[in-house]
Amino acid sequence: MKTPMLPLLLLITQLLLITILPFASADLVDDTCKKTPYADFCVSALRSDSRSSTADTPKLGLIMVDKVEVNAKSTLTKIKDLLPKSPDPGMKQALTSCGELYNVIISMDVPPSKESLTKGDYKFAEEYMTDAATEASICEAGFGVKSPLSNSNDYVNKAASVASAIARLLL
Repeated sequence: MKTPMLPLLLLITQLLLITILPFASADLVDDTCKKTPYADFCVSALRSDSRSSTADTPKLGLIMVDKVEVNAKSTLTKIKDLLPKSPDPGMKQALTSCGELYNVIISMDVPPSKESLTKGDYKFAEEYMTDAATEASICEAGFGVKSPLSNSNDYVNKAASVASAIARLLL
């Protein structure tokens, strides 16, 4: 009995696509991240998300915006936890200011960035993520010394800067 050629050809094609497609996506992640201000951070952050294996460039931007959102929310939770425990008025003021800044990131920077990346209006995504990066930096600077939020501020700053750079690539 002869094996039909068409089903065999389709099977070989599927196997090749399954084998080659992840490498093509990895190349997109590498190529995209090389054009951002924090290339190593970008690669690490994107590869830690399974969606990046099949993502196009706008989707990579959305993944980074999601990372900004998740980390901004956890930072805001940390701020709310630290506020009542801080006896120093200067620390309370800095934490309160950071809380306001992170509320802006979560409510006024992330949603329009996601919408802009989804609708192909990349300039606005770039601007909103640049704002988010700046707000994280302002939060850190408000302490005058290394803050209890330094790691969080650094992560949000880098993630937002990368998201902004990815949006800029799409212009």
